[in-house]
Amino acid sequence: MSAFHTTARNYFVPGTDFPVERAGASVCAGGKPPFVHRDPRRRARYLDGVYDDVARLLGAVDRNSFRPTYGCFDRQYWHYRTACFPSEMYQEGVLPLALVYACDLPGNRWHGCQRIRELALAGMRFSARSCHRDGSCDDYYPFERALGAAVFSLQAAAKAYQLLDVDDPELRSWFELRARWLIENEESGRLTNHHALAALGLWRVAEILDNETFRRAALERVDQVLAWQNEEGWFDEYGGADPGYQTVTIDCLAKLRRATGDPRLDEPIRRAAAFSRHFLHPDASYAGEYGSRGTSHFYPHGFEMLAGQLTEAADLADGFLEAVQRGTLAHFDDDRLFAHCLGNRIEAYLDWTPTRPAAVDPTERITKHFPNAGLFVYRDGRRHSIVSTVRGGIVKHFQNGRCWTDAGLVVETRDGTVCVSQMHDRDRVVDVKAEPDGTTRITVSGPLHTTRFETATPVKQSVLHTGMWAAGRWCRTAVRKLLQRRLITGRRRFPIRLIRTIELRPAAPTVRITDELELTGPAVHVQRMAVGTDHQAAYVAACGVYQDSVLQPWTDLQEYVARLNQERRVVVVREL
Repeated sequence: MSAFHTTARNYFVPGTDFPVERAGASVCAGGKPPFVHRDPRRRARYLDGVYDDVARLLGAVDRNSFRPTYGCFDRQYWHYRTACFPSEMYQEGVLPLALVYACDLPGNRWHGCQRIRELALAGMRFSARSCHRDGSCDDYYPFERALGAAVFSLQAAAKAYQLLDVDDPELRSWFELRARWLIENEESGRLTNHHALAALGLWRVAEILDNETFRRAALERVDQVLAWQNEEGWFDEYGGADPGYQTVTIDCLAKLRRATGDPRLDEPIRRAAAFSRHFLHPDASYAGEYGSRGTSHFYPHGFEMLAGQLTEAADLADGFLEAVQRGTLAHFDDDRLFAHCLGNRIEAYLDWTPTRPAAVDPTERITKHFPNAGLFVYRDGRRHSIVSTVRGGIVKHFQNGRCWTDAGLVVETRDGTVCVSQMHDRDRVVDVKAEPDGTTRITVSGPLHTTRFETATPVKQSVLHTGMWAAGRWCRTAVRKLLQRRLITGRRRFPIRLIRTIELRPAAPTVRITDELELTGPAVHVQRMAVGTDHQAAYVAACGVYQDSVLQPWTDLQEYVARLNQERRVVVVREL
């Protein structure tokens, strides 16, 4: 990879395993920036807990070759039999199995185990047998033909195929079928990480089949990804910036940069890493409730690949390893999510970079406003505060080793309607002012939005499945748009208005939040309300995972309810 053009910035760097030096004013191609050696003992942290998860994966896969579900990783389908179709998202488990078979890793008792190789191949062959005739696959409901599941599983299977060094006509035919389906189909909603994964999967299939059509298709998907990068460095995820999913996109672009040798990716990757660096927290946790999708995803391999060139990427890779040591990493531990990053961590270990650009002064103050993303970042050596204006003033604040999160108001009216202040909404009125004393005052005003919590019922599932079987299979995009609007993107304003003012004061250790709540509808009466610390209103598969911060208590605002109903307005002042 050619040298990146980078400019040194003053960043807080988690951990002290490497010397901290002040970098030069800039690093340019052909120059010699100050580099430092990374502590090689840190590398092993990429494998912490990985083997336990591989064992879990081996328990998830159907290992009986006499059953038609041999190689299926969806235990709800093949074992518990509570699902009537397999979700192919689970089939990305073939990559971790291929990696532990092929790679001589420290403590890896599965290296060279033929049974592991057989199960990885069985997983790929199950994908080939269980997909639809056009090469598509399902994830949440039958005949969904889900792009997300298709690309997650394809890129993993193609890489596993390369690692296992096989020549299997059945799998080669499946790769071609899936690749052609990807070329001919899009998805509703703008999820850049899916298209980055599609580009990576298509490129790997092109390598396997030596197919120029698929190479061109991969590069066209890369063009789409780059077109969806905002000038601030972030990639669009449902109309906004989500630092968690951003790491997935960066991971794919870094892999594609290495595979294609395409230098036009250098600058977009640099800007993406620089943006992401702002959301590495002092406790080494990353991202969270303030992103457009509220995720804490972290794919480390791409940053590890870039750590030798980019200060920001090195900071993020070292931050991930610090989070592993501290236990502040988000735990994606349910059956659907745990395999997402499993292979990625092994790949990061394999691509360990022994040196990195020197870190810079962690104490200098940074105040950064990303108006397009609707994110404001304040950081110095003592504290780190992040505010999302597009999500109604969500605040995440770190001070003296502790974290406080304000994920917004939750209000329930007497008729049972629940509304929240955190919906992603660009129509809110936002004002950011810097005061002479260094205080930053951020004001966000707009209505609350209703939210619903729905679970599946026998009737709903019957209607959905029957409808998809009878007619929905021929209008998958319309069905997806309907479900997206109902569960993810839909916004219905409610006649309660919130004006939230957030004061970030350098001289004070706290963040002051003033909420002015007004009932604008004559028939609205509040029954209860609170400020939540870890809730997510819109459906996102990868949210709601465990971190220590989710155990923070909610703030009950019941004492303000009577006055609000009587006077139709109330002001609540709190400090984080």
